[in-house]
Amino acid sequence: MLPEHAIQLEQRKKGFEDFFNELMPALVDFIEKIGINPAHQVLNQAEKYVPFVEASLRDIVVADKGDRVWLLTRVGYFIGEYFSQKYGGCWYVNDICDSRYFARYVVGKFSKTNNMATMIDPFEIAQVYVDTPVPREMTVLLAEVDAQIGK
Repeated sequence: MLPEHAIQLEQRKKGFEDFFNELMPALVDFIEKIGINPAHQVLNQAEKYVPFVEASLRDIVVADKGDRVWLLTRVGYFIGEYFSQKYGGCWYVNDICDSRYFARYVVGKFSKTNNMATMIDPFEIAQVYVDTPVPREMTVLLAEVDAQIGK
């Protein structure tokens, strides 16, 4: 019988294709729903969308648990794409057993940094963002992560 962590990793790997196939259309739909057009260009120019996303979400308070999960997921997609594009990285399932991000969908393998082993969990960053009291500033949070990646 496989150890629990190996089972968890295999389940995440099996779900990765579905996750990734949902990510792009859900991100475009999210950008469109918060009133930013053209929405599809976020897939290639996420950095240019930061001020617009920040302005759209700055004062949104989410009380409903379902709405919070929906928002957190979409903000995670956006943050992941932002860093993936900015640093030439990709989405993948982290398979490093002793990593704090083990078996999570992460963004990393950044070709534009000094350390290709650097990775981030966009959903952890999104949770910090969504849980920050309004008015919240996405640019400040992204700058903090930029400083960590740039080391």
